[in-house]
Amino acid sequence: MNNSIFDAVQASADSMGACEPRWLKTRKEPEFSVSCHGDSGPDMLLLHGLFGAMSNWDSTIPLFAEYSKPYAFGFPLLTGHRSEVKVKALAAYTEYYIRQHFDHPVVLCGNSLGGHVAMRLYLASPELVDCFVLSGTSGLYEHSVDSLPVRMGEKFIREHLAKVFYNQEFVTDEAVEEVRLILESRMNTLNLIHAARSAKKDNLLHRLKEIKLPTLLLWGEDDTVTTMDVAEAFRDNIAGSKLVTVKNCGHAPMIEHPEWFAGEVKKFLAEHSQQK
Repeated sequence: MNNSIFDAVQASADSMGACEPRWLKTRKEPEFSVSCHGDSGPDMLLLHGLFGAMSNWDSTIPLFAEYSKPYAFGFPLLTGHRSEVKVKALAAYTEYYIRQHFDHPVVLCGNSLGGHVAMRLYLASPELVDCFVLSGTSGLYEHSVDSLPVRMGEKFIREHLAKVFYNQEFVTDEAVEEVRLILESRMNTLNLIHAARSAKKDNLLHRLKEIKLPTLLLWGEDDTVTTMDVAEAFRDNIAGSKLVTVKNCGHAPMIEHPEWFAGEVKKFLAEHSQQK
């Protein structure tokens, strides 16, 4: 057991307030699901969204790996205890991994809930973060979390995916069935509801001016989940941030436009990452 890491993460959790994931309370090291890629360049953690998974980054990882070391990082949204799936608990979980595996700040690249977690982590432990890439990030307002049903049937799933993507070719029967099988478990569904509600309650507008890092905002212009006014609010409240948008794209630009996404990240890291 690495007591120094537990102590540091506990201090961060205390500073966030209302953050008591069971693994931290019992001091039992959490399990992680991470896939590492690339041989050189900045270390970059890829953080997925509420209904997302590590596979959301499959199209961008080969492109990222040409100039960085990307780590697809899995949140325990389906496997964790109820206390472990809220935004602040996910930030503590991510912080533990960073402290365990790196001796320098890392790039955090987050989509939707993943971007929200990245900001929470920085606000608690800014010394761990090199710079930000935020895309379709929650933390101000996310239209999809207003009314999650306890029973998320095929109709709900298909409608949700249709809102996520501009290009409806991504709303396949296979994608719908994959989500449906996950949500057959009532515990899985309840965990996602807890996570969604915590994201909605954790509005960071008053904290954004505390972010003093280079921040790239990558947004789909047709995002109906975190709309362009949300993107502009992040840009206007994070000093020195840069907003870059892409047409014909919804809430997950790394899936719909991976070459564009990876290209913008490459330019940003070359200019702003402190990692050599």
